[in-house]
Amino acid sequence: MKKAIYILLLILGFNSYAQTDSLNTLTYNEFIYNVISEHPIAKSAQLKEKVAKAKLLSAKGGLDPYLTSSIDQKDFEGKQYYNLFKNKITIPTSLGIAITGGFDNNSGYNLNPENKTSNSGLWSAGVEIDVLQGLLTNPRKTALKQAKVYQEIAKNQQLELLNNLVYEASKAYAEWQQYSSICEILKDNLKLSELYLKNVKSALASGEKTTIDTLEATVYLQNNQIDLVKYQQLLNEKRLKVENHLWLENVPVSLQPNVEPESNIIPHKFDEIPLNNNLDSIPIIAEKSAKKESLILKQKLNREKLKPKLKLKYNQLLKTNDDNVGVAALSADNYKWGASLTFPIFFRNERGKLQESKYAVEEINYEIAFKKTEINNKIVANKRNQQALITQISLLEKNIIGYQTLLAAESKKFEYGESSLFLINKRQEKLIESELKLLSSQNKLILNYLDYLLLTNNIVPNDL
Repeated sequence: MKKAIYILLLILGFNSYAQTDSLNTLTYNEFIYNVISEHPIAKSAQLKEKVAKAKLLSAKGGLDPYLTSSIDQKDFEGKQYYNLFKNKITIPTSLGIAITGGFDNNSGYNLNPENKTSNSGLWSAGVEIDVLQGLLTNPRKTALKQAKVYQEIAKNQQLELLNNLVYEASKAYAEWQQYSSICEILKDNLKLSELYLKNVKSALASGEKTTIDTLEATVYLQNNQIDLVKYQQLLNEKRLKVENHLWLENVPVSLQPNVEPESNIIPHKFDEIPLNNNLDSIPIIAEKSAKKESLILKQKLNREKLKPKLKLKYNQLLKTNDDNVGVAALSADNYKWGASLTFPIFFRNERGKLQESKYAVEEINYEIAFKKTEINNKIVANKRNQQALITQISLLEKNIIGYQTLLAAESKKFEYGESSLFLINKRQEKLIESELKLLSSQNKLILNYLDYLLLTNNIVPNDL
């Protein structure tokens, strides 16, 4: 709760808190907290789980009992030919068996004898069984299993959406941090250029420097001003990219001008997450594996359809007495049964669908194998790139120390009149060039590491 209030202050900028130093920095974790909790895509990802639950509810509906009632009546020339009143309840099961119950009450002068019942009606209770096709594997049972598998698919789709969102937001934050640091370096460089110009003007007044020296210092200052304006504009663009990910109650919001990023955004240490060859937990792999399971269920259902359809029906008839409607007479001699057989001659439709489902399973097996190899190779290459960038950053840090020492020595010589502003400018240019290279390499390392976290399904911080 405190974190949420803190982010609100950063975004909305309450005046009573705006000058507090502790509110000048939006940390990476605070930024990602806002993205995960408020961004529309993050909220959209949560709908995946709700859709999966709705699919499961719909599949369970295939096992819901249902009631069928009908009435059919004919009257002609004042005579009731027939009055048919039929009621039936069917209770499906996950097997190819349905429990049935019914009540018929029919009457009329021209009633078909097979529909004849007593005045109190006729009760029945029985079963309907799919003996061959549909007994163990049927559409109701398969739909329920597929809906449960879809829970896993939806969970990984949700995680994949969230991972990509956090990845893009993290990249935007990293670039904001990089250009913020660049502008700080250029501001320091501008202050130094102003100091040099001031010193040259003082030396000009005392006759130690010429007008050309003043012009050179002025031109150098102007170049630094141009560079700063250029990178400040780029910083504004990077800042806007960060603001694209900031939302509050479905409304986009902006940061206050005094809010800055933190200097180090890497959420984990580089060696905290070991290289793991088990890629089954990666969302895109887990999603494909769940889809494969769903395709296998479909394949089993198509294979089941190669069997003939043999349906058996049996109903025990319960006769009621006109004198005592509430009592039904049970007799083993009172029953009704039937059977139906459907047998396609060539099974071409069924065989075609079975082959199609087999190829679909084979295809997704190829996709899983390729994706695992691709991700594994990317992880290996990523780890190698990390090590190369770490080595490069270490060398650049030493390089910067060397340039700082050279610049300090050249400035000392300039004070004693043993150097020139040209040489100082060159030393300073080399120093800034190395500092910018260092920032660029650090940013590449951060982006490379974010790639690694995305590939290994660790991009979303666990502590949020």
